[in-house]
Amino acid sequence: MAKIAFLSLPQYGHVFPEMPIVAELVRRGHQVTVFNEARFEAISRATGAAFIPYPDVMPHAAFTRALTEGDLVWWLQLLLTATADMLGPLLKPLEQDRPNIVVFDGIALWGEIIATRLRVPSVSISTSFIFAALDDPSGKLPPFGRWVISFWRLFHRFVWAWCKMALHAGVRSLPWRMPFIPRQGKITLVLTSKTVHPKTPLLDSPRFAFVGACVDPSSRTERFDFSRLDGRPLIYVSLGTVLFTNQRFFESCIAAFADFPGQVLLSVGPGTDLSQFAGAPGNFIFAHSLPQLEVLQRTAVFVTHAGLNSMQEALWYGVPMVAVPHTPEQARNAVIAAKAGAAVVLEAEARQGHVDAAELRAAVETVLAAPSHRQNAAALGRSLREAGGFAAAADRIEEVAGIRATSSAAEIAHFTY
Repeated sequence: MAKIAFLSLPQYGHVFPEMPIVAELVRRGHQVTVFNEARFEAISRATGAAFIPYPDVMPHAAFTRALTEGDLVWWLQLLLTATADMLGPLLKPLEQDRPNIVVFDGIALWGEIIATRLRVPSVSISTSFIFAALDDPSGKLPPFGRWVISFWRLFHRFVWAWCKMALHAGVRSLPWRMPFIPRQGKITLVLTSKTVHPKTPLLDSPRFAFVGACVDPSSRTERFDFSRLDGRPLIYVSLGTVLFTNQRFFESCIAAFADFPGQVLLSVGPGTDLSQFAGAPGNFIFAHSLPQLEVLQRTAVFVTHAGLNSMQEALWYGVPMVAVPHTPEQARNAVIAAKAGAAVVLEAEARQGHVDAAELRAAVETVLAAPSHRQNAAALGRSLREAGGFAAAADRIEEVAGIRATSSAAEIAHFTY
């Protein structure tokens, strides 16, 4: 039995694929405590794990803007500043009740620092492809000169964040090893398959374990009245939980599919005023959020932002896609799916333009007309299943911890921080 501290990232695209791993570790008898923002408490506790909230230090609106503008220097400064503010509240209780192992999201920089400070083994989890930051098929990243300007503009914040991290954790615990993102533990669990991942020498590195997609419908709490679907072909549209404020894109969807001989289901994001869609054609259904795994099982074409989690959930169920990436990372994901014949890519949003109704309708009809798109998606989905998923991930965590699970519930003590 291991005592495991699991430090996640407060983003649904990271939490959803990680919670099945937590649930599997709990099922094996390990004592797991999940650390995340308070809004993720319910989904975390549903796994059977304990939960400790992060301090409220993540400026999510700024993170989103930095990503959409392609300003990775600003994004990195925000990450370092949040890490500096996170360490103090987290280190003290963890030092008092030391875990056997720290598992952390590869973007959760504080996870690696804490593991190093505590001198315990660690496993990182990468929910994105491993690739160089400058490899940008969207052409959206700013010129190098703009990065230099951004760095000097924010230099004082970098210095202050670095000093504050050193004050809390010590200089030796700071993240010196490259690449800077994602951070690596003793091993890094990459939540995709070698078939889906772009080719890189790292595919054969013993430091990376490609465990496939971690998909578990029981970990989802969203609900939808599926009697509203009438059996006609379904187009499912979602821009995820970060970029859903692109109302102009939703307007393009309405114009594109007003006469579509099927239904269109749109996830328009929490807090969105649904009354603005009151005049939409009768074949449209709008919802703040949806049980995506159940929806995908009924979907003919998925119109997606191509976040890796959403993309791989579609592949898991063999659903072809029209990818509308908004960020450089999403553009890379979309290109991989398109090269494999599982998606058609519309790049305008990633180039700070807009996808119009005509090209969106044409892309969906292209996917529907060619059965090969669904066949190719299904082939990639099989590779994601065969890699082992959350069970394989739990196996590797146990290996690093050096402790196997116990079947005796009596041996499991209450684990809190």
